[in-house]
Amino acid sequence: MFQKQYLCISMNIIMKKAFASIYFLIVAACFFFFFNAAGYFFYIQLTDKNNSPYSLSNPSAFLSERAIERRAFFNIPVDSTDLPVNPQYLSQLTGTGAKIHCTTKWLNGVTVMMKDTSAAAQLRLLPFVKYVQYTGITQVYDNIAPIPSKVKAAETDYGVAAVQLDQMNGRILHQNGYKGENMHIAVLDAGFRNVNTNPAFNILRNEGRVSGTKDFVNPYSNIYLEDAHGAYVLSTMAAELEGTYVGTAPEASYLLIRTESAEGEYLCEPDFWVSGIEYADSAGVDLATTSLGYTTFDDSAMNYTYAEMNGKTARASIAATMAFKKGIMLLNAAGNDGNKTWKYIGVPGDAEGVITVGSVRKDSVYSTFSSIGPSADGRIKPELAALGTSTYVISTSGSIANASGTSFATPVLAGITACYLQAAKSLKPHLTLPEIQNNLFKTGHLYNNPTAETGYGIPDFQKAFYELTSNTVSQTQADQLSQKKAIKLLIDNSKRNILIKLNTQNHTEIGIVRVFSLTGQIVSEKSYSGSYIQINTEKLEKGIYLIQINTER
Repeated sequence: MFQKQYLCISMNIIMKKAFASIYFLIVAACFFFFFNAAGYFFYIQLTDKNNSPYSLSNPSAFLSERAIERRAFFNIPVDSTDLPVNPQYLSQLTGTGAKIHCTTKWLNGVTVMMKDTSAAAQLRLLPFVKYVQYTGITQVYDNIAPIPSKVKAAETDYGVAAVQLDQMNGRILHQNGYKGENMHIAVLDAGFRNVNTNPAFNILRNEGRVSGTKDFVNPYSNIYLEDAHGAYVLSTMAAELEGTYVGTAPEASYLLIRTESAEGEYLCEPDFWVSGIEYADSAGVDLATTSLGYTTFDDSAMNYTYAEMNGKTARASIAATMAFKKGIMLLNAAGNDGNKTWKYIGVPGDAEGVITVGSVRKDSVYSTFSSIGPSADGRIKPELAALGTSTYVISTSGSIANASGTSFATPVLAGITACYLQAAKSLKPHLTLPEIQNNLFKTGHLYNNPTAETGYGIPDFQKAFYELTSNTVSQTQADQLSQKKAIKLLIDNSKRNILIKLNTQNHTEIGIVRVFSLTGQIVSEKSYSGSYIQINTEKLEKGIYLIQINTER
């Protein structure tokens, strides 16, 4: 049994350092098909991309249309880091007997598998190899995750999921039509057991919103038969059972990527994560969420130190920052070491640009297991927090369950953040990704007094949404209206009346006034005559509305 670096701490059982729970390991025969024995992972840092067949003038050869469009939206150029690893170098590496496992174009490196550690000496002799680093061993294990405790669903539209959504005032986005439609979310995890059969994902599957799967641990595996951790994570965002459970981004599309193995903890796994986030970028995702983190390993020589939690040392952290710079909103779990000897965040949660997510209870109090900041270079970490103590998830059989850990606080927040990103791109397309992030930070309940435990605190998406809907008229237009004194608004809060006085300029005004929701639905319509228009708002739900006045003059 191994204790894994998943960022959940309990599904009834609290584990030492584990971000998941206890796993029973059995031999996986399919892995023998690929390797026939345990082998060794090595990371190879290449010197250059010289004489590459790829060109920046033809980005469609290595980036999807969505990836190119995302860069264009945020005015991010395609640069040399986007060019794939030189295939000629890969060919020469395989000539030494090494098997290419995965690559990183951003860092210009390769992870290979070898049967014999002594063979690595041949790799170091190649002229395009800068250095070779041993990163771990392969195993032949599969795993079975425990089933979380079952709970009874509440009789509401969202079911028990309303608890974690409403803590962030996230319902406002759904009510205004922002449920993640056309948003692509990458989930990097350890496996997605039964997502292909679980009834909670029927709508997701039927609508074809699982955009793809990829396994960087074992390319011959079936991620739907692997670890269950990713399935629980996915459920907080994508699950939809009418009247029982609705995730925080129920209309988004999801790219499921396996980068974590349950068979041990080695440095190769953060490298798998690097390849995974690059793959997500190439596929054109808008947001990525990962409930994995790395601090110590089974081989202590590989361990990170707190001083290295600076966002600039670990390869995964460097890649995480690059993902952000390429227009991906990235959320990462803080970890569950807050009440242990190692109490700090891990890799890649230390990265700049990453929203690192801590955990709180239902009463908004800090969960003592949640890893703390700051980063080693003094930046606020984690930045935000969400419900991670007794979070409601969907089990692999489709029933409601409880689970705890920053593993679940992160996707809960990630899903509604994707909805907010959808709204931001629609309502204020000029905003940059850092500006969108800062808007969220400013709504945190601890923004004026951030802490090492939860940073800026729990975000308020109602405030964030209102910020998006404010100032929709340009300042020039507003000044012109003011100068003309075209209208004057009078508010009667006691009777919930809005009185609009028109500047008639000795004319008789007749016409129609309509009230629209932000989704374009007409919620009120009536004719008017004269200089005053009265609108009663008693029957309107709390929210933002648009008033249209049509006049015959």
